[in-house]
Amino acid sequence: MKKNYYLLLLAILFTGGFNAFSQNCADPTNIYTFTFDGKNYEIVKENKTWESAAACANERGGYLTQIDSDFEQKAIFQNLNQAGIEVNNTVAPDGGGASYVWIGGNDIVTEGKWIWDGNNDGSGEQFWEGDASGNPVGGLYNNWGNEPDNWSNQDGLGLAITDWPLGIAGQWNDIKISNNLYYVIEYDVSGVINPDSEKMKMSVYPNPSSKEVAIKFASNFMPDRIIIYNQSGAEVYNKEIINRSKLLIDISSLKAGVYYISALSRKTTSTEKLVIAN
Repeated sequence: MKKNYYLLLLAILFTGGFNAFSQNCADPTNIYTFTFDGKNYEIVKENKTWESAAACANERGGYLTQIDSDFEQKAIFQNLNQAGIEVNNTVAPDGGGASYVWIGGNDIVTEGKWIWDGNNDGSGEQFWEGDASGNPVGGLYNNWGNEPDNWSNQDGLGLAITDWPLGIAGQWNDIKISNNLYYVIEYDVSGVINPDSEKMKMSVYPNPSSKEVAIKFASNFMPDRIIIYNQSGAEVYNKEIINRSKLLIDISSLKAGVYYISALSRKTTSTEKLVIAN
């Protein structure tokens, strides 16, 4: 289970609201925001070590992201590709010279014991034990390349956005926590700890549906394109938005199942689960 930040929320409310966090650790102009399945995320395009990135995530009311499923993995990777990242600015030389972003895993406390510790408090849910020949723990999700290998003491978890000799873009690699990389922040309390999240909100209804769905956007979210992905992450629908005030999408040609529907603008993306019924 992901770390619970409700105590943090109470602390904010009793110490002066949102101003309790200065959030000065990241320039808003360098942040790409998106939502996925009811949660809010930020891709911060500024270079920090793993520990500094975790500290900034904590300051902003979140944590370095914890990836729990293939759906979440694909959603984050798709948004990394849409965020306008200059890949040469976020490189880990010890990670095969590839480009990475920090996510919330590490084995800093005990070598080979990989835990989700996105606020760097030294504790968290263990998801992997050992090196590349090791095993997942508790059935938790992982997406390693032919890694981890702890080459020259690598304790931080990076999500690759380019290929490297032992893996491909989208997979995970263990790299030195001293690398200065971009990073992904996740927020547990949607629209509360991160007030700017309202810019990304949309609702999809009826859901489930078999014929068509309507989409309604928050007044301050102005997307220009809708994309629907199937369970494999492949696009099955991609169209420009012409009329945001009354948007109906015909889904009658799609097979029954679980999909994800994304609304995209230049700086933000909002993604929600869509169930297509028989």
